[in-house]
Amino acid sequence: MQLKLEIKGALPDEKQRGIEAAQGNREGGQEGVQLLNDLTPDGALYASGWIIADLIVSLMPNEEEAKELSRIGQGQIEREFKAAYANMARGPVN
Repeated sequence: MQLKLEIKGALPDEKQRGIEAAQGNREGGQEGVQLLNDLTPDGALYASGWIIADLIVSLMPNEEEAKELSRIGQGQIEREFKAAYANMARGPVN
């Protein structure tokens, strides 16, 4: 089973780098970790979505449940990233 992830705002090259990072990270290679560190926020979001989707698919026997859980997880990750970047843009709070 393979899930299709769609992240709004990620450029095509960032999507490809995100896929490569997710695959490298899953295989335990340092190259995957380095790619994740070098990605833009959109690319990191895309890569994390692939990693989570891959994990969900490997654990869930039911394809429809896996797709729904992946969709929910992707939405939550997207919201958390957006909140974190908004907080970073505002700067430190005294």
